[in-house]
Amino acid sequence: MIRSMTGFGKGEGGGFVVEMRSVNHKFLDIAPRLPKILSPLEARLKKAIGERFSRGRIDVFVTSGGSEEGPRALKLDVPAAKQYIELLSELKSRFGLPGEVDLNMVGSLKDIIIVQEETGDVEALWAALEAPLREAMDALERMRAEEGANLGADIRSRSRNISLGLDEVAKRSPEVVREYQAKLKERVEKLAQGIELDGERLAQETALMADRCDITEEVVRGRSHLAQLTRMLDDGGPVGRKLDFLIQEINRELNTIGSKASDFEIARRVIEMKSEMEKIREQVQNIE
Repeated sequence: MIRSMTGFGKGEGGGFVVEMRSVNHKFLDIAPRLPKILSPLEARLKKAIGERFSRGRIDVFVTSGGSEEGPRALKLDVPAAKQYIELLSELKSRFGLPGEVDLNMVGSLKDIIIVQEETGDVEALWAALEAPLREAMDALERMRAEEGANLGADIRSRSRNISLGLDEVAKRSPEVVREYQAKLKERVEKLAQGIELDGERLAQETALMADRCDITEEVVRGRSHLAQLTRMLDDGGPVGRKLDFLIQEINRELNTIGSKASDFEIARRVIEMKSEMEKIREQVQNIE
């Protein structure tokens, strides 16, 4: 089945909440927003998502039930403390300052006690994160599949309309030649004013007109492209880029039909088919 690039998924477990939102994008663009403690897992998280999705801008929000900061440890900077004490003692002695260099004074100084963030157990963190991440991806995939089914149904319906339009212009094309022949004969007869007409020359002009207006190849190619479009929808998978290219080819055939056929009815039908193609193009932009 085909999938849309738009969707939302959420998963909870292991002390984490994972939310994923995806929108249209030419390529796969994963943008994780993680608590600091999970920073070492960013590459692994992107890889897991990349194995499930091929296109779309996917924003991943991970929140923790506890503090977002990792475990921290306090450490005494002994060399810095020693230097502070020596300098303060020298300052007291040189200027005859009252008071003692004691714990209260030294403890209030910066850089004596260092806060160090400890790295958590990466494998344990991944084990806790993996389940809610998988749940969120499953939910996102389901929503993208549901939306994809709706897009596919709409594209199929419009594709059938275009196929009917090609049938109509193919049926109308020979009539255009016959009408041209009749009008040409009528104009020539008026100009000839009783002079016998050259039937062979009239047939040649009609044949030239028929050749210029012949849209058989364009109709055949258009039908072939539409059949291929249907097969792609049936096969499913990440076909968005292929469909986008195929739509350009169908539009090219419709443009050629419109330029060749010197007929109002065919031109009107081509405009209607191109309108349907534009709506298909808009839908395809959202297909993975």
